[in-house]
Amino acid sequence: MEARTQVVDTAGLKTREPFDTLFPIKAETLAAISQDMETNGFDPVFPIVVWEEEGIVVDGHTRFTAARELGLDTVPVVVKSFENEDDAILYSFHIQRNRRNMSDEDILKCLALLDNMQDDGEEGEKTPKTTRKAVNEERAKELGISAAKVDKARKVLEHGSEEIRESVQSGEKSINKAYNEMQESRRESGEIQGKATDGLGAAAKYTQTLGRFLKELTRIKENGWEDVSMEKALADIESIRDLIES
Repeated sequence: MEARTQVVDTAGLKTREPFDTLFPIKAETLAAISQDMETNGFDPVFPIVVWEEEGIVVDGHTRFTAARELGLDTVPVVVKSFENEDDAILYSFHIQRNRRNMSDEDILKCLALLDNMQDDGEEGEKTPKTTRKAVNEERAKELGISAAKVDKARKVLEHGSEEIRESVQSGEKSINKAYNEMQESRRESGEIQGKATDGLGAAAKYTQTLGRFLKELTRIKENGWEDVSMEKALADIESIRDLIES
């Protein structure tokens, strides 16, 4: 994909879903960018990225919104060519993911989007069957989280009630909390077997997990961080968060 930088009329640019809703504009971020832009102008070091074939903003929606609200006639853009919408969405997703710490609501939305893109595919295209574990591991790398968290998020999407899903999408609940509540509800309804972890079981799990962390920290202290993979570090962080939330 070749890119070209140029200055274009602000009025000539378009926005539409899913690009403008992939990562919603935060009011405080928009206010800060608008204030800086009003004082210093649009910084050309951070141009808007536009899909050449469609004239659609792919990245830079907050800057574009600020420019329009301030009445700027022109803005700097990087024009990129994409083969199709999925190609453009993946580009937008990776750019956004690399510049922010993804919240649980971001993770849930992006997981659903990536899964839908894979399910749709090209017409007539045959994709090899993959295991759920393999897909979770692939998504974990794309999202920068652990495979265990991907699995919980996927189960919330698949089995959670609309209320449960909305509680994560609104930021009211974490994926872990929503998952635990959903599993408890499914156990009570008889949809799945097993018992909820009682106080004694939770204490045992807590002690066991802390013991594993202490063992890992001792090993790192002796051998250094060099052999610790990103996936292992993310999995440990997610486990710690699960303990705290539980």
